[in-house]
Amino acid sequence: MNETGSKTKAILHPVRARILVTLNDRPLTPRRIAAALPDIPLGTVYRHINILHDAGLLKVVGERRVKGTLERQFAVVEAATFINDKEMEALTGEDIMGLVSAVSGVIQSGFARYVQHAELPPKPGDISFVAKSLYLTHEEYMEFRGHMVTLLGKAGRSAGPGLERRMVGYFSAPDPELASLGDPED
Repeated sequence: MNETGSKTKAILHPVRARILVTLNDRPLTPRRIAAALPDIPLGTVYRHINILHDAGLLKVVGERRVKGTLERQFAVVEAATFINDKEMEALTGEDIMGLVSAVSGVIQSGFARYVQHAELPPKPGDISFVAKSLYLTHEEYMEFRGHMVTLLGKAGRSAGPGLERRMVGYFSAPDPELASLGDPED
């Protein structure tokens, strides 16, 4: 398997996608990751961290001795988690659906944490749900995509005064016209 295939396959797994998002703005030990993802056993967290590390998606940023064992702190290799246009060309339909499933799982688990810990109903502006069809030329879409990439670039910020951590999901794909799909009763 080539490096791109290995990286993409590593990202495709829902547990690994959740680990990457958990680590996306702070380094953590496997125990801290397991505490943040309580539905995933510690042994499973270790196994998936090893896969992500071997694929070049995680790096060790700290080590210390704890009760005779070496405890490592991991961080995301940010550049490695981006799947560029050339890498996208190598994806199969199954790969694409796997990525959508992994990202959807991350978003779903984020909302589950919110619902579990937030006062409900939500305060105005706390959560947003958006699914829209846009009719754009290719050039307009590429401009829109560029704006989204710029906004998502703020994900590299560290926690600080006045900053709230928010989970943001962004999907985009051409949507065939329903008319071109034929009549479901045919």
